[in-house]
Amino acid sequence: MIASDDRSAAGREGLNRPQGEGLPPAVLVWGASGFIGRNVVEALVGKVPMLIGVTASGTPVPGCTQTVAAIAVDGLPALPAGTAIIHVAAFRYFASIFGKQQAEILSANLAMTEAVYRFALARGITEIRAASSSAVYPASWAVQDDALPLDLNDWPHDGEAAYAWSKRWGEITGELWRRRAGIHTISFRLTNPYGPHDTLDEAEAHVATAFVIRAAGDAPEFEVRGDPDAERDFIYAGDAAAAFVESLKLRGVTDVANLAYGETRTVRELAECAMRAAGRQRPIKLTSPPAAGNRGVKVRRATAAKLRQLLPGLAPFRSLDDGMAATLAWYRDALRR
Repeated sequence: MIASDDRSAAGREGLNRPQGEGLPPAVLVWGASGFIGRNVVEALVGKVPMLIGVTASGTPVPGCTQTVAAIAVDGLPALPAGTAIIHVAAFRYFASIFGKQQAEILSANLAMTEAVYRFALARGITEIRAASSSAVYPASWAVQDDALPLDLNDWPHDGEAAYAWSKRWGEITGELWRRRAGIHTISFRLTNPYGPHDTLDEAEAHVATAFVIRAAGDAPEFEVRGDPDAERDFIYAGDAAAAFVESLKLRGVTDVANLAYGETRTVRELAECAMRAAGRQRPIKLTSPPAAGNRGVKVRRATAAKLRQLLPGLAPFRSLDDGMAATLAWYRDALRR
């Protein structure tokens, strides 16, 4: 059995070390133009003197003091001592063809992770915060418990295995470079984020944000595709970003933690919540569930206590109702532009 006990032990040891006196002088946000990246940038604006966005194209990201293309990042001038990296870059897959994009997801995510650590090694950067995923957990686990080491011989869900392994490898890479080079990585296993800066295309958005867009429409019925009783843990993207920022106050900690609300809601409840945010209830129209071979895990529960132990200063997360209302307000504004 392959397990990650050493990583957890390293994290516990790290919590007893000096934790610094605040945020670093400079932060590179790898994937700054993406869904989580834009939320992280907004959470950091005005809090660090130097905020550098790293994106595929190098197109300026609002709030960043500088944006650079990933292929040109090695050309950045010297960075101040104590610079940290937040790695939230990932292949932007399309929900409608997720299964067909697994090969591209795997290769792209592995390449981004390699680029982040190669840059950190070259620049002497020793603090990295990385976006992992709850998909790393074995499909057999009833509860996604971050206090337990992963058995890497126990496979993730078949329908997302390539994506899950790209995230597992990201966590393994963090442990590798802790041992080899003293780089400290905190990997956050996100559950189901929703909120501002997701795509405006309802068909390709994460499920909660897709429901917000649908709730803002004028269809006489609210369509729910798939299993309305499937349960997921939903976390507002702004709250996830706040956790990344709060974690930058730590020094010398290598660990993994679920970035989860800590409570599941059914897809049906999610739809009702979206309609409450829009101020308009309507009948829910159910479509046929997917074929047996294409069904995902019905219930995904995640623990959330470890995150609070790691980041005791983190503010409480928004409720689903509050988060959906904030998401709807952002989308209405974005769709008017």
